[in-house]
Amino acid sequence: MSTVSRSRRARRRKQKVPHLVGLQVSDARLVLRHRGFYDPGLEGTPDEGTPKVDIRYDKSFAPYGTVIAQNPTKGQIVDSDSTIELVVSMESLLDYLPAIFRRQAVGGGNFVENFLWIFQHIFYSIESKIDRMDTYFDVFETPEEFLPWLASWVAFTLDGDWDESQRRLFLKKAVDLYRIRGTVKGIRTMLEMYTGVEAKIIENAWPLDGFQIGVASTIGPDSAIVPPINRAHCFIVEVPLDPEDLADDEIIKIHQIIEQEKPAHTSYYLRFTGAPTQRSGWMGPVIGQYRMTSTEVVREIPEAEKRAEA
Repeated sequence: MSTVSRSRRARRRKQKVPHLVGLQVSDARLVLRHRGFYDPGLEGTPDEGTPKVDIRYDKSFAPYGTVIAQNPTKGQIVDSDSTIELVVSMESLLDYLPAIFRRQAVGGGNFVENFLWIFQHIFYSIESKIDRMDTYFDVFETPEEFLPWLASWVAFTLDGDWDESQRRLFLKKAVDLYRIRGTVKGIRTMLEMYTGVEAKIIENAWPLDGFQIGVASTIGPDSAIVPPINRAHCFIVEVPLDPEDLADDEIIKIHQIIEQEKPAHTSYYLRFTGAPTQRSGWMGPVIGQYRMTSTEVVREIPEAEKRAEA
């Protein structure tokens, strides 16, 4: 349930280069990221998953910041960590200088223009962030480090143990979750968002009926006395998962979600109802039902053999 960063070797695979010509640079980066392209040098950083892109500017009549050429071209199969070269339409600062600076060298090209492209790379990175300022207010597009700040707008606390996708999903539904907080639907929705399965909630119920001392039971050294339970303020939460498949911190997190979402005056009982998964290794035979063979394989004793031994 947690996101584990994959190694370069595990993540590296072949990908088909998408068509990027005509897109804005930011959109082209987003397309590459969704297609699985990434920069291995950014692993373990907040920018992990960002595609490896090399941008070169050129004068064109295309709209400002539009991709006008790409290498590799559309449809080529390359490694997912390959560098994608993009030629982007840009207005040259040389057009704002006196004509004497626009003279071409004997071999072609203009040193001043090439020199100014360096500054335009810097300026464009700032301008592109300003132009796409609206994306910082979109839960699914804002940088990960901005999520806590965005959550503060709706007084929603993001748990640091959640992975990025879970935090974005919880934040997206924060306002809707406030409307159903403290209800059966609210608890069930929160648990489903975290565990991926739908929990069953039984209201006005408690799994322990209790006994009457001196009539049905007696007090012993292993007895536990608990205060009276008012079932009108109790409920049972059944999660269709096997607890053996969950880490301790995941079980604790499920308890924390229920504690946070339930009404303050109520008590709950958490029960896991999932069937245990098939596990490797010998779990131990039942005497009289199974026998260990010479090859250390547990086999069931046939009924005829049981009667013969009896």
